[in-house]
Amino acid sequence: TFVDVRREQAKEHRQPCTCGQSPTVHRNTRWTRQTPFGPMSITDPYVYCQRCHDSDRPLHALLGTDRQTWSLLVQQDAVDLASDESCGKAVQKLERHHPGVQMDRSTALRMLHDHGTKARDFINEKLSEARAIAELPPALRPQGAEELEVQFDGGMLPVATLEPIEVPEGQEPELTPVTGLPKRRKVCRWEEAKVGLVQVPGEVERLYSVQPTSGLAKSFDDIFGLACMKGWDEQTQVRGVADGARHIRPRMESVFDIGNFRFILDRPHCKEHLSSAGVALESYTSEPAQHWADRALDKLEAGKSAEIVEELQTAWEASGPDEESRDETLRLESGYFERNQDAVAYAYYREQGWSTASSEVESGHRHVWQVRLKISGAWWHPDHVDDILALRMLKSNGWWDEYWHRQRTDWRQRAKTFREKHHGNVV
Repeated sequence: TFVDVRREQAKEHRQPCTCGQSPTVHRNTRWTRQTPFGPMSITDPYVYCQRCHDSDRPLHALLGTDRQTWSLLVQQDAVDLASDESCGKAVQKLERHHPGVQMDRSTALRMLHDHGTKARDFINEKLSEARAIAELPPALRPQGAEELEVQFDGGMLPVATLEPIEVPEGQEPELTPVTGLPKRRKVCRWEEAKVGLVQVPGEVERLYSVQPTSGLAKSFDDIFGLACMKGWDEQTQVRGVADGARHIRPRMESVFDIGNFRFILDRPHCKEHLSSAGVALESYTSEPAQHWADRALDKLEAGKSAEIVEELQTAWEASGPDEESRDETLRLESGYFERNQDAVAYAYYREQGWSTASSEVESGHRHVWQVRLKISGAWWHPDHVDDILALRMLKSNGWWDEYWHRQRTDWRQRAKTFREKHHGNVV
């Protein structure tokens, strides 16, 4: 009924064309709009002036939309399903939930990437607003949090690209039968998803940042934005728990450089490095590797990390006459504990009630992004990984409904602008 009323209004309120005449309805075309309640057939008048050759489709302005096949509600349901499981299963479930709505897998995949890009823009805007609030004068900010805990970790995800097949010089490449283009081969590899977590100790509500491999630096900006959303200010005691890799701690310290920040080396990762060092030392000291690792951990617990660093450094220097011939594992592990010797007083941390492991963010890999990106047989193009990561971040942080409310608000504003531009204030 709404569309029929708008169509009659479009015929009655035709805008004059260039020559000043009122263009006539040249023909009516039809197109289909897919809604959750089934398809809607739209009769679309096409007006044309034979004198100045101006043409228009006035119904589009009154509806506030072009010939778009899928309503926003259908898009929301399709993307909701496709961001949880394969697009093939998602469109099957969509049809079961909404009989009459038929969508193919490739359409759902296009929607997934389209809204994934928009979701990342939405996230960036939301975090930017949170950082802006933290930059306000103290009197204008909400009350800050006393303490926060941030964690960071990486997990591997499968990616694949189609690469040209090399052929001997002078030989023509084999072509595909349909498009006639040179055949390519699928090259699979693994890249890393960067996951950050921010939480108030004792609370179960956590906020996650998820970025692809190319977004390493951006992931720490996200963490800071999430911390601002949790109430960070210069007086907040922030504890960062993560592996001691070179690219993690400096970035954490950088984004929280104007506040009270303490880095804690993740204890399970610490034990792994101690075991690796113990194996390397066994060849030179004859002390069983695990025995040395347990003894070293006791020293770290007691705050005697300098002794472990000295022991590893001495063993490395004694492992060969020059740097090139010395044990590389001992050098790496010595440097690892030297960089983090102020972050391993685990007994003291436990006395304070602080976390000593990044187990929350590590378990978050499974329910934040792996549940979708590591389904059996799924490989992702590197350029599209961020789209699904952004959608998974929306869901994990409870921002899903807010995102779609923003999409509806933006659509209404575009429709209003479109109508006012073409037909003034027709109600």
